[in-house]
Amino acid sequence: MKTLPYSFIVLEYVGGWKPLEWSTNIKGKLYDIYALIISLTMVTFCMSCVIQLFHTEKFEDMVKNMSMSLSFIVSCSKLILFNVKHDEIKSVLQLFDLSICRIRCAEEAHIQLTYAKIEKNLVRKFGGMVCVAVFAINSGSILNDIPSRTLLINGWFPYRHTNSTGFWIAYFHQLIVFSVAPMILFSFDCAVFGVFLRNCCQLKILKNRLENFVEIINEEKLNMKTKGLGCTTREIERNIIEQCIRHHWIILQFYRQSNDLFALVIFMQYSSSSLVLCLSVQSSTKLVFMSPEFISMILYLGCMLSEIFLFCWYGNEVTQESLGIHLAIYKMDWQILTTRSQKDLLIMKTRAILPIRFTSGHLIELSLDSFTKLIKFSYSAYNLLHQK
Repeated sequence: MKTLPYSFIVLEYVGGWKPLEWSTNIKGKLYDIYALIISLTMVTFCMSCVIQLFHTEKFEDMVKNMSMSLSFIVSCSKLILFNVKHDEIKSVLQLFDLSICRIRCAEEAHIQLTYAKIEKNLVRKFGGMVCVAVFAINSGSILNDIPSRTLLINGWFPYRHTNSTGFWIAYFHQLIVFSVAPMILFSFDCAVFGVFLRNCCQLKILKNRLENFVEIINEEKLNMKTKGLGCTTREIERNIIEQCIRHHWIILQFYRQSNDLFALVIFMQYSSSSLVLCLSVQSSTKLVFMSPEFISMILYLGCMLSEIFLFCWYGNEVTQESLGIHLAIYKMDWQILTTRSQKDLLIMKTRAILPIRFTSGHLIELSLDSFTKLIKFSYSAYNLLHQK
């Protein structure tokens, strides 16, 4: 996708986002079939894991199945969200393509380029971490599980999977899911991180325009004079203020709509992460140090921690940037503006005092404080399980 190219490219590969140019041709139909196959593969795997939980007696096996099941159920929900809400997500992301949000000077171009680089580096580094974890887990399984005819994770199957044919069908089914599901999680997360970064970028551009408000007015006066148009100072100021207010309104619309779209799935991610973290740590304490299973579990834990930390980090970044809008209004040379323009800016400043806060399920704010609370809760839950 043009708006967030680095975030959506992986999602296109795993069947979560149909390329816009394929919407009406034969490639689009084939892509729909491919996406359906991926979705059915994910759904059947999740059903297999959940049903198996009711047939598991050993606590260790139940802990492993539950932690993996939660992760893959969240991954499946993310894939379904992108397929069901495709048009809504596209319309939200196109809000910042409006002319009022486009760059107008070299300084704004530098701001946009800076955030584009952050997004690109984030996709590369976080994606690299996920790929290493997937490669390690799958490679360890191929080397250890195939000779012993053991599946990656215990599951329920409507056929006998202990014989040769049944084992290979079940094993490759799980191997595909263990390869695709992390890519879905990674691509969804990077898309949400990209949404946060786009919000930060536009807030930064708006702050730059407000801080240079007087200079913009002087340039507009010069342009009007060059074109031979007669406008009063008040009319020029009102026009620029209206543009800033509209820009801020678009940013708020982008925040509200994107938060409504992603809040439920992020809440599922946030809630499951707290349980998965404590269950995974509980399992890792019973594994042989530096064994393939131990290394796989540590890599899995690292990805989970990084994922939820980045949600909270970039959600916190948006909040901090939004808090700077009313300060930017105060920092400008508002003393030389007309009285009516000062009153208009005061109204905008009053509204901008309320920060933008992305939430998880409209209940938990995505902030560094929330991440700290999550770690504390996971540690408390781990201690409880460890005592039992």
